[in-house]
Amino acid sequence: MTSLPGLRGLAPGLVAGLGVASLAADGGGFDPTSWGWSTVALLLVVAGSLVLDARRPDPLEGLFLAALAALAGWVWLSLLWSSDFSQTVLEGERMLLYVTGPAVLLLVGRRSSVESLLAGLAIAIAATCAYALAVRTLAPGRGAYQVLSTDPHASFRLARPLGYANALAIFAAMGILLALGFALRGRSLTARALGSAGLVVLAPTLYFTYGRGAWPALVVGLVALVALERDRLEAVAGLLAFGIAPAVAVILASHVHAVTSAPGSVAAARHDGRLLAAALVALAAAAALLPLALDRVTGKIALGSSSRRVLAAALAAAGIVLVAAALVHVGGPRAASLRAYHAFNTPAPLVKSDESQRLFSLSGSNRSEYWHVAWREIKGHPWLGGGAGSYQRFWLRHRRNALPVLDAHSLYLETLAELGPIGLVLLLCALAVPLAAVRRARRNSLVSAAAGAYVAFLLHAAIDWDWEMAAVTLAALACGVAVLLAARGAESPLARASRVPAIALAGLLCTVAVGGYVGNQAAASASDALDAERLGTAASDAKRARWCQPWSPEPWRLLGEAQLQAGRVAEARTSFLRGLRKDSRDWELWLDLALSTRGQERRAALDHVAALNPLSTELRDLSGSS
Repeated sequence: MTSLPGLRGLAPGLVAGLGVASLAADGGGFDPTSWGWSTVALLLVVAGSLVLDARRPDPLEGLFLAALAALAGWVWLSLLWSSDFSQTVLEGERMLLYVTGPAVLLLVGRRSSVESLLAGLAIAIAATCAYALAVRTLAPGRGAYQVLSTDPHASFRLARPLGYANALAIFAAMGILLALGFALRGRSLTARALGSAGLVVLAPTLYFTYGRGAWPALVVGLVALVALERDRLEAVAGLLAFGIAPAVAVILASHVHAVTSAPGSVAAARHDGRLLAAALVALAAAAALLPLALDRVTGKIALGSSSRRVLAAALAAAGIVLVAAALVHVGGPRAASLRAYHAFNTPAPLVKSDESQRLFSLSGSNRSEYWHVAWREIKGHPWLGGGAGSYQRFWLRHRRNALPVLDAHSLYLETLAELGPIGLVLLLCALAVPLAAVRRARRNSLVSAAAGAYVAFLLHAAIDWDWEMAAVTLAALACGVAVLLAARGAESPLARASRVPAIALAGLLCTVAVGGYVGNQAAASASDALDAERLGTAASDAKRARWCQPWSPEPWRLLGEAQLQAGRVAEARTSFLRGLRKDSRDWELWLDLALSTRGQERRAALDHVAALNPLSTELRDLSGSS
């Protein structure tokens, strides 16, 4: 029994670390099946904590959870006006995970467990990045990279295991900020050594993703970290010292051309990759010794207040000179803004020899197009939005190029387009609560790192679809929870009268999550079986999904496609029509109906496809053959 308090202190770190690492391993938590099992697991932890020894959230923590819950409720309420009912249900299932995750950490967490929470999170991110880096250096080849047919610029970018290079990039950037926090302010020498060594793993991982948006997000996160430090000069000095080893690691990685570009020879890439891996291991070992060396050096150096002011002024002047020189080089602030604007609106250059060259491009990779369509949806639905998850269909109908985009690549713009001003206000309120707690939380030395990682995520989410990657979003929310726990005042147990209804609510939500998981798993199994041409299995799985998801046209489409491939055309036509009764705005069902019919009925189905997805390549091919 004496070890129980210690276990309670480790609980937040175990929950955060295992949860984030498991989702990262499961494709970053992008697929609906990931939300189901993870939500069920977290809700079971919620129920257990309510039975044992849950803490009562303080007012700011309650506001955070209330805002997230209100956002989830608004997502579900948008079913009433959504243009894509099934996708709105999926968005609601993901929001359930985003409410449950922070709730668990706040219930099991204590003010004294902030270090445990952040340590578990940092270990999860570092372990994920270590795996990604090992794949890149020790097992190079096509399977080690992100290869998207929809984006010719994405080839050979490091993405595993998350599956999306930009998501892995901001994931690694958040890890860098947390590791730096432990290197600077870890309570033990071991924690500081591990934080320093972790930087050598995280920085090359960020580099190999070739994600551009994560670098400015990292810079802003570093600025936030330094700004929140009590001794900013010491923090800047430590940042410079601890930044040497990861900087050398990135330089080494950038010069191993067999690994930085599409490998013409897998053998050469494997040879050079192993040399790089050995160099990184040696660098990490050296970095682990740096905290001890710094302790010995700083113990012999004592700067007076006047010396510190002079040094701070010199650093500030150096920064100003660098910024001024950069502006002069590009022709001044106005010229720099114009060049950046025009570069952002041009397509990214297709670099065939060395993918790392994309880091020096300011192209927005068609984001201006994505945002243009999102703004059209905002103007078309100014008050309530098009409904959660509606952007994809709106894009297909109004896009000016044939890119099959799922999201607007901006959390805030997409939220306004799909959920209207109310949804955006609820989102901003939820995300702002941890920032409001920062001032009171600064008494904990690791809060600056947690807040820096959280700010980096908030910035990056404005230009990418991080919100759809559950591993990344939950890691950011866990950083926000760490800030809230550090700001917590007097701690008291949750009243017993509140526990029974809370357990009942957890049970109800667990039932919803289980139902969602079973239905999503059945649909995913049917799709996989269909791709493998196991038509009997696909049909049976589709029927099971149809029972679990009676509102969705997707099981009917999968069943119809299995029947069509099996030559049962009349049955397939019936299945497609049944699906269209569920949702007449599903362009894929209209396309399938066209494949299973002839004459006037086929022409009418193709007309619907043309209205819902006018740039469809399938429509062009089918129209040309008819």
